[in-house]
Amino acid sequence: MTWEIDPFHSAVEFSATHLMINAIKGRFSEWGGTIHLDSQQPEKSWVKAQVNTASIQTGVAQRDAHLRSAAFLEVVRYPLMTFESTHVKLIDRSRAVVTGNFSLHGVTRPIAFNVEYTGTNRDSLTDAWHVGLLAVATIDRRDFGMTFDQINAGVILVGYKINIEIHAEAALV
Repeated sequence: MTWEIDPFHSAVEFSATHLMINAIKGRFSEWGGTIHLDSQQPEKSWVKAQVNTASIQTGVAQRDAHLRSAAFLEVVRYPLMTFESTHVKLIDRSRAVVTGNFSLHGVTRPIAFNVEYTGTNRDSLTDAWHVGLLAVATIDRRDFGMTFDQINAGVILVGYKINIEIHAEAALV
């Protein structure tokens, strides 16, 4: 079955450390994608998603502008980040590892998401079936050419590890 991600009921969130002591969280407000789930042969399931990098939001306008700049996302040059799965490994009835090609900042690398099925239900307003998934991964921003490395008194200002958490709700098409 094929499902379209519903961006109004989904979220792409991330966190990174600041001064190596505190997690700063943010999200991307413009994104979407398609999920194909094959219950008979889960390894034939797949995901394709894209995110508008300029839609980054951390709640602080100055920080958002810095993250959109050439120091990090460079959104004018690289307006999209994408993920396309290449392999799905079922762990149990509700969990899988989904590996695929993640493109960010002009670099494509394989990453793996730990994915949890959170349920299926019918929306009584639209009569459409929806599926819920939670996907979690961690990347090193330097692997994607984001090497901004300002150091403040011997402490890295922005951590290298970026934790990604995707809460996806998708409607059956």
